[in-house]
Amino acid sequence: MSKKKQPVGVAIDDVTIKGVDGLQLSINSDVIGTVMPLENGAFEAQIESERPVKVKSQDEGVEYLIQAYNLHH
Repeated sequence: MSKKKQPVGVAIDDVTIKGVDGLQLSINSDVIGTVMPLENGAFEAQIESERPVKVKSQDEGVEYLIQAYNLHH
């Protein structure tokens, strides 16, 4: 039997961490991770307590967080 596709609620909220404005991604009210800007114009995506990953844009960071969530759930 195949699983029925169920809609997933994805929320992207603005947050300020240590004086830096960034994005926080939540899926079904569970916080997945953050995307924060770096000084050189790049961004950093971080899942929970794992090491941050450098990405080129906020969109790429959000995609990374969603892909990582799908792999683990």
